[in-house]
Amino acid sequence: MTDSSSKKSIVKPLFLLLLSSCCLVCLLTIGSPGLLAAEPAVLAKETGAVTGEAGGVCEVRKLKGEGGITVIVIDQFGNPLWNSDSLGDEDKTFLLGEKPSSLALHDVDGDGTPEILVAAFIGPRASGLFVFRYDASAKTFVPIPCRFPKENLDRDCLISDIHQESGGDLVIKADGTAQVLGMIFHETAAEPPSPALWTFTYQGGAFVHQKTEKLPPPGK
Repeated sequence: MTDSSSKKSIVKPLFLLLLSSCCLVCLLTIGSPGLLAAEPAVLAKETGAVTGEAGGVCEVRKLKGEGGITVIVIDQFGNPLWNSDSLGDEDKTFLLGEKPSSLALHDVDGDGTPEILVAAFIGPRASGLFVFRYDASAKTFVPIPCRFPKENLDRDCLISDIHQESGGDLVIKADGTAQVLGMIFHETAAEPPSPALWTFTYQGGAFVHQKTEKLPPPGK
């Protein structure tokens, strides 16, 4: 009986010790912000009827979190309506007309409902300008593609590999025309890459490539 009682008396304190340790770990985790997932930073926000007038005024936020740059749309009642996938790693500025912005609402296709325009760095030297329109039938936002008819190529965004702090490398004009600065890489290594200006017009639900103009090298 003595041995049995001794074992019970030893087991009980050990159990309490383990329970106390678990509670302490939980308290330390709750009290240490570094151990919890950080809230995404709000880089910019705009309000507008991005789902059409019937959907009311929504708030559009550009966020930066552990997964990179994303966009969230919150409806008029404060409920999340849509979250984008990760758009890139870092914030990026573009021009809407002559106004620098990193997030804007603008009616690109002329249907009376503004689209969501947002830019981000998508690679070491590349940045993208995404334009999302509301698809009422699917009840979600979809990217307006950037189309190269000759190459039979569609992309989800307008892409530039010439960075300008002013945002002048990615431009949406008031008439819906888009202009992008980039580099032309030639087939022969002996010929250095050339800067160029790509022009797109909005046609049939896409930014369709119209022309590419070579630009003088920097400093000339």
